Amino acid sequence: MTALRNDARFLFKNGEFRPDGLTNTAISKEQQGFTVKYDRQTFRGGADWESDVGDFSARTEFKNGMTKLREQLALELDRPSLQTDGRRRHEMTYNWYESGAKLGRHLDEHHEETKGVKGWLLGTRRSVTWLVYLNSGWEEKDGGALRCFPREGASTQQVGSHERNLQIGWLDDLEPIYLDCFRKSGMSALYRVVNEKREVLTKSDFDVPSQPIEFVNFLPDQYKDRFVQISSARLDPRFTAANNGKECQATQASLLADKTDTYFIDVVPKAGTLVIFDSVSLPHLVQEVTSTRQRIAATGWFHEDSEFFLES
Repeated sequence: MTALRNDARFLFKNGEFRPDGLTNTAISKEQQGFTVKYDRQTFRGGADWESDVGDFSARTEFKNGMTKLREQLALELDRPSLQTDGRRRHEMTYNWYESGAKLGRHLDEHHEETKGVKGWLLGTRRSVTWLVYLNSGWEEKDGGALRCFPREGASTQQVGSHERNLQIGWLDDLEPIYLDCFRKSGMSALYRVVNEKREVLTKSDFDVPSQPIEFVNFLPDQYKDRFVQISSARLDPRFTAANNGKECQATQASLLADKTDTYFIDVVPKAGTLVIFDSVSLPHLVQEVTSTRQRIAATGWFHEDSEFFLES
C-alpha cells in the first residue's frame, strides 16, 4: 500500500490527475464544471495503467494481484468472460479527493440500451467494481466514507444480470427485474425469473425511450406500486436528460443529502481495505472528506461481455 500511495502522490504532484465527477452523458465533460476542490480527481494512465510515468513496477505488481482476483470472481460468480484479458477491457485508476470533495449517489453501470446506440459500441460493460484504499491512519471522523445502498434482506436470486440482460429494478424490494431488448418484436420487455424461467411483466413490448427513462410506465397497474427502479433521473445524474453543468451539480448535492433510503452501509476508507460489489445493482456515493488530508484509493472495474456488439 505504501508504494501505491507514494506513486499516487508523485503523480498528483506532477499534474497527472484530472477532475472527474459524475458524468451526465447527455452533455460534454467540458460543460459540467468539475473542480479540483469539490470533485473526485482521477489518474487513468491508459488501459491497465500502461503509462510509464511514476512507479510503473508497483502498479504492475498490484495489477497482477488483481488479475488473480478477477479470475477467481469469474469462477465463483459464474461470469466466465471476466477471465478474458485485453487492452482497454478492464479499468484501473487512482482516485484522489481533496478536503471538501465528495461524489453523489450513482451506479457504475447501466443497461446498454438506456445509453442509446453508443451503449453497444464497446462490446463489454462494467461487471464488478473494486476499490483498495491507501489512506494510512484514516478514521471515521475524517469523512470520505463509501456509502452503499444494498437491499435490506437476502435475495436468493442472482443480481446485476441474467443471461447477460442487465437488471434495471426491483419488485417487492428483493426480486430483480431485468430488461430484455432482444425480443422477436425488435423491441424490449421487462421480466423476472420464476423457477428458472422468464416471466414477462410488461403490458406489451416497447421501445426504450431517451433519457430520462421511467420503466414503471410500461408496467401494468398490479406491479406499479411494487416496482422500484435502481437508477432514475432523481437518483443518478448520469441517468438524466441533457441539462447544464450547474443543474447536474445541484442534483449531485441533493443526492448527498437524500434521506429516501434509510438502510445503508458505510465503509471507512482505511488503508488496505478491499471493497468489491456488482457494478449494475448497487447504488453508492462518497461522503464529503472532512480531514485536512487527501483521500486516496486505487479503483477500477472488471468487464464482461455485453449481449451484443455493434461495430462502428
